[in-house]
Amino acid sequence: MLSIYKPNKNNTGCAFQFQIGRDKKSEEHILFISAILQSGWDDKARVGSFKGNAGDPEKSINVKLGEFELGAIKSSIKNRQPYSTFHQHESNQTTIRFTPWDKPSKTSILNPKTKKLEEQSLILPAFGLTITRHGNNTFRIGLEPGEVESINALIDFYFHKLYDQRLRKQIIELKKRKEEREKEE
Repeated sequence: MLSIYKPNKNNTGCAFQFQIGRDKKSEEHILFISAILQSGWDDKARVGSFKGNAGDPEKSINVKLGEFELGAIKSSIKNRQPYSTFHQHESNQTTIRFTPWDKPSKTSILNPKTKKLEEQSLILPAFGLTITRHGNNTFRIGLEPGEVESINALIDFYFHKLYDQRLRKQIIELKKRKEEREKEE
C-alpha cells in the first residue's frame, strides 16, 4: 500500500491511496486507487485532515485499474506522455488522467571556485493524477519525482504478484490434467 497526502491551508488538498487487492469475480490481483478530499486545516499545527469526508461519497472515490491500464501508466511515466482512461459502471462515469508536467525547483550547489553555495533553478519531472467523476467531481494530486517512482515500483510489484498468481494457477491446472490423463490410461 502507498499513501500520498497533500493537504494545504486553503483546504483544497487531496489524499490518494494505492493498494493491491483481489478482483471479486476472477480472484486475480488488481490495483485500487482511493482518493479523498481534504476536510479541514489546523492553522496552529499546520496540519490538514481528511477524516471528515471519509463517509461522504461525493468527497471520496475508489477506482480499480487492470493490468493494461497500469501498463499504460508505466509507459506514460517512462515516456513522459499523458495517459487518460474512462470507466463507466452503472451511472458512474469516471475519467482518470496521469499527466506529466515540469515543476520548477531551486537547489543550492557548491561553486568549486568560490567555495560558496549558489542557488540554481532546475526543472523536476513531476506528474499530476486526476480522477473526475460525472465531469465535475474532481480529485487531484501533484506527484513529485520520488512519489512517481514509488507508484512505478508498486505497479512493478503488482505485475509480479499477478503473473506469479497466473503461473501458479496454470501449473495446478496442468498437473490436474496430467493426473486425469493418467487415470484414463
